[in-house]
Amino acid sequence: MAQNAHKDDTLKIRVDRPTFELMETARNYLHLDKSKFIRESIREKAEAVIADHTRTRFTAEDWEGFFAAFDEPAKPTERMVNAVRKYRDIVGGS
Repeated sequence: MAQNAHKDDTLKIRVDRPTFELMETARNYLHLDKSKFIRESIREKAEAVIADHTRTRFTAEDWEGFFAAFDEPAKPTERMVNAVRKYRDIVGGS
């Protein structure tokens, strides 16, 4: 995904020597310049964190219960029936 960097979108960081050497070793294996390696590393980590916080996880028991609710849905409550009736009266529908 090619995107143009804006001059105000710069990042200056300080890292300890072991972290710097680790980065240098890794980026040399991948034949990437420092900027590209850092951009790709940040993007990978950010996408992983976001995915981890937006994904729904179920235990096996929760999974079975979730789909059982689709197979045998609960009967609508009186309040739900009245809400649908009122909605249909307002928008006109059957």
